[in-house]
Amino acid sequence: ILANDLSGRLRQIQASDSLIAEILVTDRFGVLVSATQQTGDYFQADEDWWRGAWDGGKGRIYTPPVNFDKSAGIWAIDVCIPIRDGKQVVGVAKLVLNITEWVRHLTDEKTVKIGSPPIPVSIMLVRRAGEIFYLDDHSENGHHASLDPRSNVLDQWYGEIAYGVKPGWRFTDKGMLQGYAPLTMPDKIGVNAVTMPSWSLVMSVPTSEALRSVYAMGFNVLWVGLAIIAVIFVFGMFLAERGLVRRIRWLGAAARNVTEGDLSHRIQNGGGLWRLHTADEIDELTDDFNRMISRVDKTHRMLTEANELKTNFIRVAGHELRTPVAYLIAMTKLLEKTDDPARLQKAIGTMGAKAQRLAEIIDSIFKLLPGQGRTDQVQYADVVLSEMLEEVYLDCKAFMDSRSQKFIIEVGDDLPVIRADRAKLCDVLENLIINAIKFSPDGGTIRLIAGKQLGGYVTITIEDQGPGIAAEDLPHVFDPFYSTRDVMKHSSGDIGYQKRGMGLGLAIVRHFVEMHGGTVHVTTSDKGSVFSVTIPVEPLAGHGEAD
Repeated sequence: ILANDLSGRLRQIQASDSLIAEILVTDRFGVLVSATQQTGDYFQADEDWWRGAWDGGKGRIYTPPVNFDKSAGIWAIDVCIPIRDGKQVVGVAKLVLNITEWVRHLTDEKTVKIGSPPIPVSIMLVRRAGEIFYLDDHSENGHHASLDPRSNVLDQWYGEIAYGVKPGWRFTDKGMLQGYAPLTMPDKIGVNAVTMPSWSLVMSVPTSEALRSVYAMGFNVLWVGLAIIAVIFVFGMFLAERGLVRRIRWLGAAARNVTEGDLSHRIQNGGGLWRLHTADEIDELTDDFNRMISRVDKTHRMLTEANELKTNFIRVAGHELRTPVAYLIAMTKLLEKTDDPARLQKAIGTMGAKAQRLAEIIDSIFKLLPGQGRTDQVQYADVVLSEMLEEVYLDCKAFMDSRSQKFIIEVGDDLPVIRADRAKLCDVLENLIINAIKFSPDGGTIRLIAGKQLGGYVTITIEDQGPGIAAEDLPHVFDPFYSTRDVMKHSSGDIGYQKRGMGLGLAIVRHFVEMHGGTVHVTTSDKGSVFSVTIPVEPLAGHGEAD
């Protein structure tokens, strides 16, 4: 194998590029055909890189995570490419790229600088899990590169920098200004699908260095202001007096506006010939007044929202609780006047169902109470999603049958076993499916799609064929007790077409998903709504498993 003509040509390719540490070529059965150097295994079909590129005979360009290549003795990135004869995949080639050589090559280049005067920039290539894959550090500690490119994790790896899909910037607790951008990978190259790890480019500079020019400009402005004050000193008393009286009048007018209920009014420290460059006590009083009104306005809005929440609760709960309670009271009065055993048995069964409905409502409210959803209440365990989806389907099947609806489940072949709270995840899916049953017409179809996502996540999507969500309701669908303003559409436990409940189901969905470190999104149109739940395969930092 090492002596054949193809291996010789591969070694010529390897010699032309110092980044290439090794090249392997196999046939369609995973048997080694040629190689640039010795390897201890002639059969590669049981290797992850080979199965990823072979892809069941479909072929794809596959880059597994960073690994230590035993045969080459280096930390490497493998680029695995299917070899095609027309449309048929007849083999797989693997290029092993030397990370150490790559880092050495890049750090020998000219230091990257920004701004004027130039500021050295530290550059990092970070996996979406937070592992620093490449580091070119020009801070006071100088260059730094670890022998293990996965040994360091970027500080404060959470929020938009970890999970976002758009570029942005942030200040860190260690006094750094960081700009970041997720690297977009192609979904396809030629006829080949592409599977690669997700990376982000992160550039860091000390905040003090980045703001140095701002500080210098501030001092320049200060000196210019002092010069202007010296020039117009002879007019200062007149201008100050005029400005003082005018601004006091503004304060008085603003106070009257606020007294009359206009909490949006703010005093603007505008310009004019009467204003001096530096701020004075009136400006400080004006700023304090604006801050006070802002706090009052914020408190007023919070009270308004709390009052609206209370009103919604009273309005919805009054309808939801009154119906079963009224039924129970009426039945007890009727049962006092009958001795018919059959009637008694039927009445007791119906009363039990109404009491169960009351218990469900109370249980839903308790799920949203403060302190009931702490991370130490998440009972993590291994969950086989396909089995759990089957269980949820069986729990909801009777409701679908009553509406003659179809339920389609599509599960990807690579769906992993996840670590999650099975009971809470079942609550999430059952709430979404019950909503889909309610808002899909009789005989309609409900579709559930589950699949693995890049970055260690799984996504479960539930599609209905309902009329969609009104634009004015869409921002509030996950708010507790929000179920549109028409209380007569509440169902009191009924699952009829377009019947609405207490407005707790979707609030519980968002609450439980966020407890797992996941997200829930909704898109809607007049042909139906789509709810997507994304949760991590393994618990995230800050969402650890309970003791």
